[in-house]
This record gives sequence, C-alpha cells and structure tokens, in this order.
Amino acid sequence: MLALTLALAVGFVAGGCGSGGEKKGESATSATESKINCRAAAFKGNPGLPAKFPIPAEFVVTQSTLEGPTRVVIGYWESAIDEAHREWKDRVTEAGFKVTFDELEDHDSEVAYDGSGRTGLIQLRDRCNEADVTYVRITSRPK
Repeated sequence: MLALTLALAVGFVAGGCGSGGEKKGESATSATESKINCRAAAFKGNPGLPAKFPIPAEFVVTQSTLEGPTRVVIGYWESAIDEAHREWKDRVTEAGFKVTFDELEDHDSEVAYDGSGRTGLIQLRDRCNEADVTYVRITSRPK
C-alpha cells in the first residue's frame, strides 16, 4: 500500500512539472491572464509607497491596498512594456533605490528594488486592451 501511495505521489508531482503549453517568450502567468481595460480613474490620495519612491508622470495609480504588511499599488503606464521597463529601472535607481533584479520578456517584466527600509517588486504586464498601455502592479513590504 505504501509503495502504491508513493508511486502515485511521484507521478502526480512529475506530471505537474512543465506544462509545455507556453509559446517561446511567453510565461505561464501572461498566457493565463485575460486582457483588461487598464485606464481607470486615478487614485485619490497618497498611494503609500516608500519615501522618495518615484511616481513618474507616465504612471497612473488606480488602486492602493494593504495586504498584511505589504502595500499593493495597481495602475497603468502610458507606453509599451519595453519603454516602461527601462523607465522604471532608471527612475528607481535615480531615486536612490537599489535594483536587486530586473527582467524584460515579450509580455511581462519585473524590477525588484530595495530602499527606504522596504523591498518590493514592480511588475509590468502586457494585458491592457488599450494600445501602448502597460499594466503595473507594485508591491512594497518592510525589510
């Protein structure tokens, strides 16, 4: 009985590895996300990002929530994903934050940062119905 249980467990784990359904340059996350209308009314008030965190003119905050100790800010950037990635990375560095990781792919991008006693991630996704508009999700949590 134990041997049968172990065999089933190994088969289940092995079957879950690598779906193989993604196209080249497409992550599983972007493949499953549906397109949305990103342009929405601007968030009123302070979004709660770290002190000196850049909020460029091209970025519009539409939502800010607290999930436990993590601040989550949602919005959109008025350009395509490649330009948005370069600009975020440059602005974060210019503001005195350390970029700890960054990656740009065809349909998504990440810029991880550390500074002002916080760490976080700027996630950019090509999931907007509007042309040349990029979905933005920023997380910020205490160190």
